[in-house]
Amino acid sequence: MLLKVTEYTIRKIYQNIIEISRSKFFYIDLELDDSFETRFDLIISHAFMIFYFYKSKNINNSSLSQMLFDHMFNDFENNLREMGFGDIAVNKKMKLFIRAFYGRISQYSKSLDLIEKEDDKSLLEQTILNNIFKGNSSDKKNVSMFAKYIINNVKKFQSMSEKQNIDCNFEFIKFG
Repeated sequence: MLLKVTEYTIRKIYQNIIEISRSKFFYIDLELDDSFETRFDLIISHAFMIFYFYKSKNINNSSLSQMLFDHMFNDFENNLREMGFGDIAVNKKMKLFIRAFYGRISQYSKSLDLIEKEDDKSLLEQTILNNIFKGNSSDKKNVSMFAKYIINNVKKFQSMSEKQNIDCNFEFIKFG
């Protein structure tokens, strides 16, 4: 059954991504750098979990993934413009963002596929270390905790139907 996805639903899902990406847990407990690049990577990692749900369930006919992608990148562009970047600079930055997005999505996807096939979390942890922690985490526990966070959210989404996930706006696991 093809579910009708509205722009309102996309905004609610994206708002969940933004709110969880701003969670103090990431910046205080996991000691992430509070920078534009880190926030970008947190948004991408959360969007990935939703995209991976669709990939893992072989739901190819949903417009949600494309609508979420479009909404997310429109928001990135608007933020750049609010920061004072002009058209040429915005276009260059957006090309970099899109390339970075696809690279990260590919690595996260390969990582979760490896976990499913071989129960090997090393690629996911390396991907998190490179992207989320920018290679700077001296605390492997934080990287491992973030890997568990991704795995647990993916499992949560996979345990629910598309309609259930949409009805709760792909709500992420909250931290204590």
